[in-house]
Amino acid sequence: MKTAREFIWKTIISGGGNAASVAVMDGGKIVYSEGFGPAERASNTPVGTDTRFNIGSTSKMFAAVGVLLLADEGKLRIDDPVVKHIPEFTMKDPRYRDITVRMLFNHSSGLPGSTFSFGYRADGDHQALLLETLSEARLKHAPGEMSIYCNDGFTLAEMVIERLSGKKFADFVAERIFKPLDMNDSGESIGVAGGKIAEFYDNEGKIYPPEVVTVLGAGGLSSTPEDLCRFGDSFTPGGRNILSGPSLAEIMKQQPTPFSALLKGDAILEAFGWDYALLPAYRTNGYQVVGKSGGTMCYSTNLQILPGERLAVAAIFSGHVSADEATYRIMDALLKDKGLPRPASDPVKKSGEPQPVPEELLQKAGYYVNGEKAFRFSFDTGKHELHIHPLPEGPEEGMEAHPAEEKPLLSLVYTGGSFHDREKKNSYYFITGDSGTFLVVEKIPRFEADIPVFQKIEPVEDPGSMSVNVDGKLWLIRNMSAFDQLSEVFLMRSALYRELPGYVQFFGVNKIETPDFAAIAATGFRDQGEFRLFMKNGNVQAKAMQFIYSGKEILTPLAPGKNTVAIAPEGDNEWAAVPDECTLSFEKPVGGRVIVFSGEEEPEPLYDSITDSGDINVPGGALLFLAGNPGEIFEITVP
Repeated sequence: MKTAREFIWKTIISGGGNAASVAVMDGGKIVYSEGFGPAERASNTPVGTDTRFNIGSTSKMFAAVGVLLLADEGKLRIDDPVVKHIPEFTMKDPRYRDITVRMLFNHSSGLPGSTFSFGYRADGDHQALLLETLSEARLKHAPGEMSIYCNDGFTLAEMVIERLSGKKFADFVAERIFKPLDMNDSGESIGVAGGKIAEFYDNEGKIYPPEVVTVLGAGGLSSTPEDLCRFGDSFTPGGRNILSGPSLAEIMKQQPTPFSALLKGDAILEAFGWDYALLPAYRTNGYQVVGKSGGTMCYSTNLQILPGERLAVAAIFSGHVSADEATYRIMDALLKDKGLPRPASDPVKKSGEPQPVPEELLQKAGYYVNGEKAFRFSFDTGKHELHIHPLPEGPEEGMEAHPAEEKPLLSLVYTGGSFHDREKKNSYYFITGDSGTFLVVEKIPRFEADIPVFQKIEPVEDPGSMSVNVDGKLWLIRNMSAFDQLSEVFLMRSALYRELPGYVQFFGVNKIETPDFAAIAATGFRDQGEFRLFMKNGNVQAKAMQFIYSGKEILTPLAPGKNTVAIAPEGDNEWAAVPDECTLSFEKPVGGRVIVFSGEEEPEPLYDSITDSGDINVPGGALLFLAGNPGEIFEITVP
């Protein structure tokens, strides 16, 4: 209790979150449960033990249990191909037929991204959107090859459950999991279910509408820490087990892939839905530990279980917080209270004297990508160092490719078989396999797992170019609902690399294959999207994942006086531009939305009608996003 209170109040007071709840279960009994902060500030309503929060990706474990319940009934086998149960699921990559149900849960399907958006209303059919998006996409890697976090696999699992049970996913989970486990305060996301909920406030104190997450199997459920502990206890010996013995064994065991055999240490995600099915620090004392985190735009969750000791800890925050840090600390304190062995902290290891980099590693020099950008790897053989430089964007002519004064983003010293960051105390090593060459960071904190952080790509001998100039081009979203949250993807800028022709940066790094298509280059990272160009109404548009964009040529310039902007019959988002600094006022339709972005190189949201009201002073060059139903009218007055 002392550990929980100190950590949670410190987190809230420091601005990391605005409310929280925690519960501890021991031997099937709730031994501690407490809420922190106000669930709703205006009424001073405190968070109670039955106050619900959205749990994000912790929902994935309910999809995992749901599939195994159906397996127990003989309705499927977890090594069935997904297409057996969803025959209309297709992709441009024929290997999709090899994706099995198991691969959806250990994140090894090879599916490219996350096809959904958090929001404030249940808009659209997320399952139909996923099938449509995948029908145009290719896999990042062969099914089963490696585990890369993938939300879309769990939407497919949600669909499998609905097809085989004949029930909506929410109804199936309520009947088969919530009711038998007495999880009376769990259901769909708080924006759908309502009731006693924890509101979300940003750092400025603005209250946001209750959040809706429609992808129930991937992250759309809400719950309380007490209910999550009851769920966690169902996996323990002596708990209220709703799964058969074989299914319990399946969900608790490692689900390895060939890629993990290349790692020096342990991998994460190679489990049946869990983030991990063991932690090395606990394994040393003979414990298995499983855990699952969850994060939405508004909430953070973690559930951690020691099945052998029949212990479970759950914590949920309103805000962007490391909930897994909370459960880890509380579990450690619980073990101390019970007199049980606790995980020991790894001693800080001093890196030795620099050693010459072996010749086979010097051959790893070249170009690499992470999930977002491209980099150049080079070696300083005199200092025995690996230097990592971000690639400058833009193909400016006459610029020196490698300025002498350029400082590396990271300099790693080679010693003892690894490359060491002496400032941050991290160690790295290279691996090469069927998936390519990667630089891997060793034993990330808390999980003690090895994680690929960079992947090698090759220069293109005969580089292609896109059909329009995409270098530094600003793209404006056209297909967002008026109730979507993801304002950071409303404006995106594509870029080229002067050192690496033939690649374009947009939702990751993509290799140009035709003037209108660039394929995913960062195949070892989550949430990547192929880059496509196409014509619509005489304008070039871009598509990545489910998002569709137009260039700035669609902007409506605002003139002094009253301006009228109408949503087109197809419902595409509209955009307007403000030429000079002024105070804007607008009238919008009831279900419409206005967001004002600064007109800078990296535009920032200045006003959002979801949370703001009244007139707003805007700088010159500001951009207005307008969303509503077809034919609806926005009136914008410029003084």
